[in-house]
Amino acid sequence: RCAIQIVMGPAGSGKSTYCQAIQEHCASLSKRKRRVHVANLDPAAEYFGYDVAFDIRDLVSVEEVMEELGLGPNGGLIYCMEYLLENLSWFQENLDNFDDDEYLILDCPGQLELYTHVPIMRRIIDTMRSWGYESSMVGVFCVDATFLCDTSKFI
Repeated sequence: RCAIQIVMGPAGSGKSTYCQAIQEHCASLSKRKRRVHVANLDPAAEYFGYDVAFDIRDLVSVEEVMEELGLGPNGGLIYCMEYLLENLSWFQENLDNFDDDEYLILDCPGQLELYTHVPIMRRIIDTMRSWGYESSMVGVFCVDATFLCDTSKFI
């Protein structure tokens, strides 16, 4: 199984920027160059500064869901992620495309409800564990630096 970084954090905390920086850094290494793939798991994402290995928007997008079902942005996002849960075979097929020596970064949505109020991301990660990725996954939680500088925001 490939090594996987699961990049999480609130909206606007720099998750996609982090993914881009890691991909560019690994590509710039001369002797230990390692191919790093980045996959988008945010169905509301609009811009990527990194090369996308696979994109949830090929399966479902918030924009389409909002238009077709008349949902707002948060309802549309939750619908999209529940749709991914119902179609995890799509996700598994994409993960299976990577070899053991490859590295994959998953750029996840920033709406914290998906982690705290609705167990969607937990179920996705638990499923990945059942597929044999447990020992090759790590979580990265990005936080905006302003929250670290102001104690009242950090808590």
